[in-house]
Amino acid sequence: MMQKRKKMNKKAWVRIVEVCFAILILMAAVLIIMRGNVQRTDVSDLVYERQRALMDVIVNNESLRSQVLIGNTIGIDNFISTNIPKTWDFTTNICGVSEICNQNTPSDKNTYVSETFVTANLTYFPDEKTRKLMFFVWEK
Repeated sequence: MMQKRKKMNKKAWVRIVEVCFAILILMAAVLIIMRGNVQRTDVSDLVYERQRALMDVIVNNESLRSQVLIGNTIGIDNFISTNIPKTWDFTTNICGVSEICNQNTPSDKNTYVSETFVTANLTYFPDEKTRKLMFFVWEK
């Protein structure tokens, strides 16, 4: 009778250990899924914050502003490339206020877009009144 009881106790402990491992595996899977969802949300917030900060600098910096007004994206792109993470890729487009300017943007990636309007001082740029600067960012 004593041996039968010991054998039953061993089976019970094995079952308890199996259940604990199953619970640990399920918890790990849930944590991995939750972590993946949180990162995507945080990345978009970070991208938009960085885009807005860069756009504010461009609008308030006289030399970058004049680059926008004459339609030259090279200076703008150089400034932006030094101020964003290497894991991001981007493009900028300059166009008129009522124009659609989404050239050179990927259609197969999550693209984050910010735009701002740059208005000229009519004394310096009598022909160029307002330009729209579009700033597209995506992960490489």
